[in-house]
Amino acid sequence: MSEQFVASQLRQQISRRLRYFVLSAASWRRQSPIWLAAVLIGCSAYVFGTGSRWSHTLFEAAYANSPYWALLITPCGLGLSVFLLNRYFAGLLGGGIPQAIASLHPGTLVLRERVLTLKAAFGQVLLTLIGISSGATFGYEGPIVQVGAAIKYSLNRSAAIKNEGTSRSLILAGAAASVAAAFNAPLAGIVFAIEEMGHAFDQRATSTILLSVIIAGLTALSLQGNYNYFGITSVTLDLRQGWIALPVCGIAGGLIGGFTAKIMLKLAASLPTPLQRLRQKNPVLFAAACGLLIAVIGILAGGITFGTGYWRAREIILQGGDGLEGYGALKWLTFLISFVSGAPGGTLAPALAVGAGIGLNLASLMPDLPQTAVILLCMVAFFSGMTRAPMTGFVIVMEISDSSSMIIPLMASALIAANLSRLISRKAFYGEMGYMLLRKFRREMAEIDRPQSAT
Repeated sequence: MSEQFVASQLRQQISRRLRYFVLSAASWRRQSPIWLAAVLIGCSAYVFGTGSRWSHTLFEAAYANSPYWALLITPCGLGLSVFLLNRYFAGLLGGGIPQAIASLHPGTLVLRERVLTLKAAFGQVLLTLIGISSGATFGYEGPIVQVGAAIKYSLNRSAAIKNEGTSRSLILAGAAASVAAAFNAPLAGIVFAIEEMGHAFDQRATSTILLSVIIAGLTALSLQGNYNYFGITSVTLDLRQGWIALPVCGIAGGLIGGFTAKIMLKLAASLPTPLQRLRQKNPVLFAAACGLLIAVIGILAGGITFGTGYWRAREIILQGGDGLEGYGALKWLTFLISFVSGAPGGTLAPALAVGAGIGLNLASLMPDLPQTAVILLCMVAFFSGMTRAPMTGFVIVMEISDSSSMIIPLMASALIAANLSRLISRKAFYGEMGYMLLRKFRREMAEIDRPQSAT
């Protein structure tokens, strides 16, 4: 009996260990695509960021040789971008964030299979870099959201198709990891996924988001080292003397940001009739005309308006921005023209650059206050007013400028701006762009189904 008992216990122990091994192996198989996708997102952020810097450097070198090169490079670049978009990536690309937001909605499997593919990710990288190298006001930090979501979804496609909750978690995780890796701002990535993408806290997606942000962030750091997107600022604002800056920056940024969002949404829906006809009939020519206008403005402004705006914003924050007093208004104008052109490109970093330019102007009206503090408040305010995402606004500016001592003023400015912008525009910019894309997609599906129904 004792030998039988020992043998039985041994068999049970072996059975338990085998079950543990099998279950562990199955768990590893399920998790490994998620980890691999996060690593690839970190690598993509490095490639995108490095490509963006190289593209800007190439354009600056051509401009330094002769400013009039912009009259050729910018129109041809935007025209080429739109041509490639319509020829090879029609319906796949755009600003990046609206595509990811639209794919979060239930019942959009066909849309996900269109915009969350590796082809779409490749096209987004290629065309965005073409736009940046043209000198247009585009950034890569918005498009990388779609790239990250596409990588996450594509590498876990079978699981995503089977379960709607899994699909949503993967898209949110890809978006969060992308923002975290692009800005070296992990908290901003998490808040962005919750506030701007998901509009609610999703408990099921928590572990996937956190794990993806950590792995993508570590991958990006290992490739390019630790850095602060806009440098390190050691600025504080004494609210006993500087309290006036909060309502001034919050109101100005909220109104201008809300006004900007309203204009961009109207232009995205429909241009004035002659321009609308031209864009529909010949989108490449229309994009080239927008590029020519951007080039003329840039040449007249001495070259300060070309590009993403990253370097100018950094100069304003860290060096005072001497000679850039007109930058905010001019950059806002090229920001709108680049958006209208129809070429793929992001608006996250350009929005922060416009906010920095506005802050430089407002700082001159409050000379007794630290200039950098006023600039940071305006960056948060304009971003929050335009996107209606105050948490993302103050967290992202706090992290990319290493200004944790400014957290309370940044929060206050973001809250004022986000609430005030509602008086100008009832719709949040990225959310409404996502809905516009979703409505367009559903109309296309209805057109496809209609002949079949008639038959």
